[in-house]
Amino acid sequence: MTSPSKQLCALVILSVSLPLCAQDAAQQQPPDSGMVIQMHVNSVLVPVVVRDAQGHAVGDLKQEDFKVLDQGKPRAITGFTVQQGALPGSARPGSATTAGQPGAAAAAAPAPTERVVVFLFDDRHLNVGDLEGMKQAAEKMLDQPLPDGTRGLVLSFLGANSGLTHNRAVLQAAVEKIKFRQVFQKSLGACPDIDYYQADQILNKDNKQEYGIALEKTASCMHLPVPSARGDIDIDDVSPGQLGEVETLTKNAARIVLQNGDQDSVDSITFIRDVVHTISGLPGQRTLILVSPGFLSLTPESMAAESQVLNLAAASAVTISTLDARGLYSTMIPASEGGAQSMQAVMTGQNIGDRSTAMRQNKQVMAEFADGTGGTFFKDNNDLQGGLAMLAAGPAFKYLLELSLSDVKQNGSYHALKVQVDRKDVKLQAREGYFAPQPAKKKK
Repeated sequence: MTSPSKQLCALVILSVSLPLCAQDAAQQQPPDSGMVIQMHVNSVLVPVVVRDAQGHAVGDLKQEDFKVLDQGKPRAITGFTVQQGALPGSARPGSATTAGQPGAAAAAAPAPTERVVVFLFDDRHLNVGDLEGMKQAAEKMLDQPLPDGTRGLVLSFLGANSGLTHNRAVLQAAVEKIKFRQVFQKSLGACPDIDYYQADQILNKDNKQEYGIALEKTASCMHLPVPSARGDIDIDDVSPGQLGEVETLTKNAARIVLQNGDQDSVDSITFIRDVVHTISGLPGQRTLILVSPGFLSLTPESMAAESQVLNLAAASAVTISTLDARGLYSTMIPASEGGAQSMQAVMTGQNIGDRSTAMRQNKQVMAEFADGTGGTFFKDNNDLQGGLAMLAAGPAFKYLLELSLSDVKQNGSYHALKVQVDRKDVKLQAREGYFAPQPAKKKK
């Protein structure tokens, strides 16, 4: 178990007194969520939320209304469950909500009498400005009492823990204690200034342009005594003897950044998995709200870990909603992060393009967590207080489709899914794929 996982287990056990930090989450029995979810071992659960043209959750669909394509081929739905979440009006007055008027909900289970809403703040990746803005929004949102039967829990990646409580003052105090810490942030003043996205492009994608730009940045920050007429260091002006040193430093820096980024991604997703595992044993409806700027998930290991989170959340009836704490953000590079630059990158706009692409890809993991568990991804909106209130309400209805994997090769390959529904003018939100089971390891 990683250090963040150990930290989480210790903190949450103290706050909710549950023995839920076992290594193998798959061995856990389905918790009491107001309904029983029966899931076969060799199967995958696909949460689906269906909304009409007005954005209201649709709750009167049946199994025969759905069709699932696995790698483009139809796959039989072997299990079907409807979960009913927070009813309209359970959200606090004046807050936005995606839950609409319930339709013909004869197949839906009764609404749980208890609810748990966990606010998980990503203080591993939030910068100081976004973190402070997010804290203010959360404290204002918590000025209103929690709905009857709802308990809250404030956690952060780096140690904040309110304990499970209905007392909003305790939750607000925990939010206030969250502090900015430069953990897995880009090191200012590094030579060369390379981020995780660029290191992946150089070492894994063999992007020659990115490598050339990184070489120029290295030459510039090394203050080589051969400046070009433009006032910058051009790599073509570097002597052959110096070039070897520049290449070595560039590749070594890229390897370190890539290794740290890969580890950060896996640790972050593992931490989220452990939160889901912990709260899955609590009674009633369970919602996890991840407040984060997002982070890159680029390796097979991190994507497999992400799939494990989706499997666990679906089997445990935990909804993960996500909120982009950056709101409406700019892709311009702040002067404080400028560092040594490459003239090629400045002239072509590659530096701004890289930043824009990386910030956009940061959202991907947030969207996948929300789509894959029936939650909502609140993004590109500065109403962070309203976003938190909306996510806390949750969808009115969520469908769980079970797919048998008995005929799927156990090779760990990724399978893309597409869910369709036989109804016009609706929008679907569903899990986009899963990893095939790995063959069981033989015991020595």
